[in-house]
Parts: sequence; structure tokens; C-alpha cells
Amino acid sequence: MTVKCVLCAEEHESRTCPNKRNPEFTPKCANCGGPHTASYRGCPNFPKIKKVTTEKTFASVLKERRQPSTTTTKALNQEIQLAEIPETIDTGLPPSQELANISLPTDLQVNKEELADLFRFLKQMQLILAKVSNVNQSLEEMEQTEDPYNKLFILSEEINGNT
Repeated sequence: MTVKCVLCAEEHESRTCPNKRNPEFTPKCANCGGPHTASYRGCPNFPKIKKVTTEKTFASVLKERRQPSTTTTKALNQEIQLAEIPETIDTGLPPSQELANISLPTDLQVNKEELADLFRFLKQMQLILAKVSNVNQSLEEMEQTEDPYNKLFILSEEINGNT
């Protein structure tokens, strides 16, 4: 591709054009040959900007995902949206923790009731574990056995010792 002057349409760079300083010089368009510079937007052959497709770009999708959430200090269980849960299901959580800003993955939407039951169970476990004074010691003892009944026994003994 050869270089053409924007001012006179000859084969040299515009910054070195000998006609640049001549006040009587009439420009010549390198696009159409008309009496204007090649950078004139009114030129019939001036390159038109092509319309960009309306599809989302990778950058715009990332930008949407990085939108700051309204609250950034919520606990992890508060970030799960349990939308469309019937009013009759009690999750055991305060109302502020039942709904949040993100939707559930498709495979979890089918089992919303099971997920609500899991949160209710975890709430009860939280209340039980609040009675355990030395959680680390209890965990170490529980990790030494595979039998779930022994694990419950260790937990029960810890709770009974603190009441």
C-alpha cells in the first residue's frame, strides 16, 4: 500500500507536503479527486464507520458481571436467592437472609424446597454448636472416628458437659 498525502493526493506523507505552506494551493482529495482534503467528512468517498453488531462483546459481559452488588458485607448464605419459595416454607432464617442478589443455578432451582430445608437444618446446628465451648477439641475428636453415631455422641457429651 502506498502512502498518499491527505492534502494533495500525491505519493508522500502529509507532514512533508511541499504545498502545505502555499496559500494559493487548492487541496485535492485522495479518495475522490475533489477540491477538498481527504480527511473531509463531507467527501462522498469518505470511509464510513461500520455499525457494530448488537451482540454483547466479551468486555461488556465482564463489565456487567463486575457491577458492585448493593451490599458487599453479606454472608455467603445471604447471596443465594430463594425466589418463588412459597410463603408456607419456613427457612428458619431471618427475612433479611432469605433473599439476595443472585439467582440459583438451574440444577438448584428444581430443589429449592430441599435447599430451604438444608438452611433450616443448618440454623438448628448453629444453635446446637453455640453450646459447644471448645469447638476445635470437639472437631479433633470427631475427625478421629468414621462412625456418625460416635460423632454425635462426642457432640452430645460436649453439650451435656456445658449445660
